[in-house]
Amino acid sequence: MRTIVWKILPLLMGGWLGAQPMLAAAPPDYTPWQTLLTKHYDPARGMRYRALRDQDKPALDRLRLQLAQVDPAGLAPKDRLAYWINLYNVSVVATVVDNYPIASIRDLSTDPFVRLNVFKKDTIPVRGGKISLDTIEHVKIREAFKDPRIHFAINCAARSCPPIRPEPFVGARLDQQLDDQVRKLLADPHHLRMEKSERGVVLHVNKILDWFADDFEQWGGGRVAFLRKYLAPERQVFLDPKAKVVLEFNEYSWDLNDASR
Repeated sequence: MRTIVWKILPLLMGGWLGAQPMLAAAPPDYTPWQTLLTKHYDPARGMRYRALRDQDKPALDRLRLQLAQVDPAGLAPKDRLAYWINLYNVSVVATVVDNYPIASIRDLSTDPFVRLNVFKKDTIPVRGGKISLDTIEHVKIREAFKDPRIHFAINCAARSCPPIRPEPFVGARLDQQLDDQVRKLLADPHHLRMEKSERGVVLHVNKILDWFADDFEQWGGGRVAFLRKYLAPERQVFLDPKAKVVLEFNEYSWDLNDASR
């Protein structure tokens, strides 16, 4: 009998241990990214790419290697989303620095018409190989998390893109950071301007609300409802649910967000 018990006990213990939830890995250390942002990034003007290249390219390269060692599957969901956003932003900056000086990130594309295949190339080191910026944006972030706020968090090195947040995204404060990103952009008249006309309330908004309309409709309750939620109270009154609202989309500038000039 004792022999049977001792043979069964390890099996029972193994089953019990296997049923326990796996502990999430600790989030990555983003201190190097914070250091580079503090030193080289001006939220009002953009990245000082020349100084970053000349003074801290080795530090940027080390950061990329560090992030490539992270296993995002082992992170808690909010830490995982923060990781992919940070990796995207770091990788875009590194792509520009590696090729600086350029007038636009689109200059790195080999497609002579759309000029966006720089985002489709598998150049971003991650655990297990390399992937593209598009894979990070559309698969790892959009499809995985279905949150339209991410469009205000990732930066494509263009003047019209929502600015880089001057701090890393972190899982513990991710919702607060994403909400703040949306509110700040919508408070900027370069990205959202309101006027009344015979057509109703006209919102001149960033082109991303056109390109990713489905994301805002499916995951954000609709574009107008999403905007209303994040506008300052004194501007929300213009978007009464019964008001006729017309969206017009600003011309998008792909000029490099370069504060070096």
